[in-house]
Amino acid sequence: MQQAQHDFLQQLSSKLPPGQKLADAVGAVIGTSKSEAYKKMTGKTLLTLPQVQALCDHFNVNFAIHGQHNRSNSIISFAPFHTGKIGVKEYVSSLEKFLQDIAESNQRKLTCATDDIPLFHLFQYPELTAFKLHFWQMRVIDKAPFKFKMNDWGPSILKPAAHMHELYLQIPSVEVWTKTSLLNTLEQIQYAAEAGIITDKKIGRLICAQLRDALSNIEVYAVNHSKQGNKEVLFDWYFYDIIGTITYLAEMDGRLATYVRFNTFNTIREENGPLCTEVKHWLQSLIQDATGFSGQGSVHRNKYLAQAYEQCDAMASLF
Repeated sequence: MQQAQHDFLQQLSSKLPPGQKLADAVGAVIGTSKSEAYKKMTGKTLLTLPQVQALCDHFNVNFAIHGQHNRSNSIISFAPFHTGKIGVKEYVSSLEKFLQDIAESNQRKLTCATDDIPLFHLFQYPELTAFKLHFWQMRVIDKAPFKFKMNDWGPSILKPAAHMHELYLQIPSVEVWTKTSLLNTLEQIQYAAEAGIITDKKIGRLICAQLRDALSNIEVYAVNHSKQGNKEVLFDWYFYDIIGTITYLAEMDGRLATYVRFNTFNTIREENGPLCTEVKHWLQSLIQDATGFSGQGSVHRNKYLAQAYEQCDAMASLF
């Protein structure tokens, strides 16, 4: 039991902000002195079940006494959109906080492997943002409106979305796309055109043009290896044939946070846990085998984008 308690307390160390001692944090949560907290850490005294629960809740970790050495457990969180108590506005707000935390870190980096265009590139365009969120909520939220109307999307959602794009431009990032990265968004636009979701042809053409502009901006970032002209915010772009997921890993002053998207735009989230470590290892392996799209002379990038621009133009003709 002492060993299980020791292992449990040690995993809390990764949850601490820089400079904070584990004994101080444990003592504060369970309401004991520092000396008593040290006894818990050394196994001289045992934690009570309420103390274990308090630590699990506070640090968002799992306490597993009997576990297989070749397996790992994680505490994850997600937003239950089906309840109707959480909507797109809350989703955008939580996503904005996520980016804000990264941007405010001294050492920061955001890596993603995706089969769709990363959202933050799209958020600079109000109509494209509104359409993307409208399409997603149709898939997740009961009784969501069918027809897309720009008037349904106001500043309470579009303003924080635009702010996220500004934050993203401040965060060094690595993006690994696959061959369906553009196709997912284009297929959504095509479906919306054919099913009568978008009835305003002018808006439909504008959305296609904004998607094309987003790709043009990404091309500039890739050529310059940077989102900013001063080279301070690095941007690395890669291509991999098959990814099969949309996964983000944030690195913030030694802390890790991972977001694995599922259920259209919901996400499984974990901070400083074994899933983060596994995702980081997977992303590093993926990048080693990927084709680089950054730099002045990427023939592969130019071919990829030429096809993408052609697809955008063809989609605009549907409206």
